Amino acid sequence: MSTQTIRSRVTGQTASGIFILLLTVSFAAGTAISSEHRFSDQYVMDVDEDAKKKLGDRVFNEIITFFDSAEKAIETKDLPALMALYSDNYKDGEHDKQSAERIWKRIFSKFDGMATHHKMELVNVSADKKMVILSCSGLLLGVPVPEQRAITVDNWIQQNHMLVKEGGSWKLIGSYGKDRKRLWFDKPMHPLF
Repeated sequence: MSTQTIRSRVTGQTASGIFILLLTVSFAAGTAISSEHRFSDQYVMDVDEDAKKKLGDRVFNEIITFFDSAEKAIETKDLPALMALYSDNYKDGEHDKQSAERIWKRIFSKFDGMATHHKMELVNVSADKKMVILSCSGLLLGVPVPEQRAITVDNWIQQNHMLVKEGGSWKLIGSYGKDRKRLWFDKPMHPLF
């Protein structure tokens, strides 16, 4: 066997090995990418353009990430992940963090295919940018178990979300401003929004 033939075989084996390695890496990367959560087509988040200017890129992106994390937790019914976004000092009228958890548990047991719509405007930001108040109007959509069509589970109009930075993470601490009478609820159905 000539040296040229041996080189060809080694090169061929090396090329096959590299191809298999690349295929394996591509498959693994594809698996990792495909296992990431893809947001529902129903998820809408519209934040006013001035918010980015006033907050700066870093804080603005952190706030968007906070709401994306809430959406992912809602869509996947991940109660621990959702509750991790609440401050231990959360207060919204009569609600605290424990009552918020009970409400979400009830909603998760009764609805599938949940998604939210948000239209937000920046109301205020503290000088140190560790407290942000956003006015939000929106919807929580869900498919009642065992139905097939989505309905509006809840809606809110110009409700102020107050977020604070605690231990390096943004947390929902409650609502801000005057109480707004909800037409058919004596209390907010789900106090995140």
